[in-house]
Amino acid sequence: MRRNMLRVSLAIAVFLAPTQVMFAVPTAGGAERIAIATPSRGLFEFPVVVAMRKGFFKDEGIDVDKIQMQPAIAVKALVSGDVDYLLAWGSALRAAVTGVPIKAVLGMVSRPLHVLVARPGIKTPKDLKGKIIGVDSVAGTVDYLSRVAVRHFGMEPERDVKIIVTGESSIRLAALHAGSIDATPIDIAFAVKAEDEGFKRIIYLGDLIELPLSGIAVTDQKLRAQREQVKKVVRAALRGTRFMKQNRAETVQMLADYLRIMPAQSAKAYDASINSFTDDGIISDKGVNLDVQLTKERLKLTKDIPLSQLVDWSLVKEIK
Repeated sequence: MRRNMLRVSLAIAVFLAPTQVMFAVPTAGGAERIAIATPSRGLFEFPVVVAMRKGFFKDEGIDVDKIQMQPAIAVKALVSGDVDYLLAWGSALRAAVTGVPIKAVLGMVSRPLHVLVARPGIKTPKDLKGKIIGVDSVAGTVDYLSRVAVRHFGMEPERDVKIIVTGESSIRLAALHAGSIDATPIDIAFAVKAEDEGFKRIIYLGDLIELPLSGIAVTDQKLRAQREQVKKVVRAALRGTRFMKQNRAETVQMLADYLRIMPAQSAKAYDASINSFTDDGIISDKGVNLDVQLTKERLKLTKDIPLSQLVDWSLVKEIK
């Protein structure tokens, strides 16, 4: 039944529906089945992937369906109850700022994991002028990071470059190969692969901005009504992050398998990014406030937004 509802939501791209609690469906073995939405395949979601592969969710009595969908649609699916959890930090926070009743309950990545890469013919950042940059969705985090990079190099989006929606990281990399785009901010694991294939690294975006990239969001109602389940999901994902940090060799191999890259490329991506993953599952107030400020500027909002409207770290603190 859940899958049928999800198909309907995706087919008609419903607007925000009244919040309803979709209680997890028990499986034959007695475990609760939940759906986690992710905007794309990448390093940013890897604590959840590790937790799935290592059986940390099963240890909590939970079976996970991880579903990929566009961030804006994923927010609607979360609010309507068609999915239970959302990994698209930026889209979830932007929705919460506007009053949508959802909160981040776990922070996984505190800085961008993206590198702006370009075709070999682009020798300097100024060569991007008049070129096409590919992103995964309109007004998403990758779109925003593109604009941060363009402005960092003294240019203006829309005026000096063209930004188009191309798809997730692997699709954007293929678009670079095909020449249909000239540059893209791409997950560092794919960026390492791109460099090995001759593409040029322009800048690591984690050096430009302390912008949270990944976490787990839920509806306020689910947090109230199914707090214990949410706590189990948070605990499993936290174990995934800790496993990543404490088991480099196995994590590197899992990452290579998951993203279909060479182990040497996976190792480079791991070493460059591992410190961007949180140790305790909490994003600093500074990081959250920066995201809030940027969202307010984009949406032309002026009222103050309390952090309690956006995040709830109580479960992480209880687990610790």
